[in-house]
Parts: sequence; C-alpha cells; structure tokens
Amino acid sequence: MSQVFKGKISEIFETRGGETAKGEWASVSFELTEFNPQNEQYAQKIKLDMFKNGEYVKYAKDFNQYYKVGDVVEASYNFKKQDYTNKQGEASSFYGVACWKLEKANVDSHKAEAVSQDV
Repeated sequence: MSQVFKGKISEIFETRGGETAKGEWASVSFELTEFNPQNEQYAQKIKLDMFKNGEYVKYAKDFNQYYKVGDVVEASYNFKKQDYTNKQGEASSFYGVACWKLEKANVDSHKAEAVSQDV
C-alpha cells in the first residue's frame, strides 16, 4: 500500500553510500513538514528515506542538486521492514518509511500541483 504526503522539505540529512556484492548503493533521508496544515502550530512532519542502487544511485547521491530545504514536494512512500543478518550472524531487522517517488510541486496560493520530475 502506498501513501502520499505533500510538504515542504525542512531538513536534508547526510547521504550515505557504499558497495555490496550487488553493486553501488546510496541512501538519503529528509524531513517534510505538512504543506498548508489546518493548524500551523501542529503541522505534521515525516522523515523519509530514499534508497537507490544500480542505475538509480545518482538520484540519492545528487539529492541536494535536485532538491533544497524549502522546496514544496509530493512524496509517495511505503512502510518497509528489512530483514538482514548482522556481523555476529544473528538475524535482525529494521523498519523505515521508504520514499519511492518524489515530485516538486508548483505552489499556487493554497493548492499545490505536481510537476513531472521522478527521482
């Protein structure tokens, strides 16, 4: 199931990356603050992770070239659980909110309209 959140980028965290047997990967996290909330004092916030590998790794690595703090965007995301084996050989898992599509939005008074720019 996919969700959509429209908001203003309020923070961009450091990009992480590396190499695995499957190739290069990069990940960037960013925070969105609700666009045009009903109550400014209690605007909703969400922290999203964008993980990319293969030919799409550039979108996470160059995130700061595409998006800036203050940009109004529309983010499509899913809730994810990732299972893995740690260095001690023990099964473990982590949970995240994974952004799989991000579009800049044109802001016209109180409504935003998506602009086609997939990442």
